[in-house]
Amino acid sequence: MDVIQIFNDSYDRCNRNDEFLDIFYTKFFEKGERFKRMFDGVDMNKQMTMMKASLLIIMLASTSASARTSVRVYALRHGKDGLGIHEEDLNIWFSCLLEAVASCDPYFNPHVEEAWRRCFEDGLQIMREECG
Repeated sequence: MDVIQIFNDSYDRCNRNDEFLDIFYTKFFEKGERFKRMFDGVDMNKQMTMMKASLLIIMLASTSASARTSVRVYALRHGKDGLGIHEEDLNIWFSCLLEAVASCDPYFNPHVEEAWRRCFEDGLQIMREECG
């Protein structure tokens, strides 16, 4: 199984759905008022553009030293000395992302889910270490 190809194909299918990130944020905000408050006053169109870039950087952390460095910087801005994100918040974030993928990728199945998990594993681990 070519995990990267499966991920790329799934990500492409998700991005064809204009509602992909809207679905993600809806699911994320449903997980708690705290998450909604974090985005009070935020330009969500700009946020979604940044989210797309962040997804790719986090995914690339397993294969790129510069992406790992970017993830560390990103994690420090979001961690205890920044936005106050905790490891459990990251788990919720990723769970909501997978729910959005399942909603938007018509070919979503256990192999696709595993590809997303494996592609994000290293980047999320860096985030957990820095945010913890």
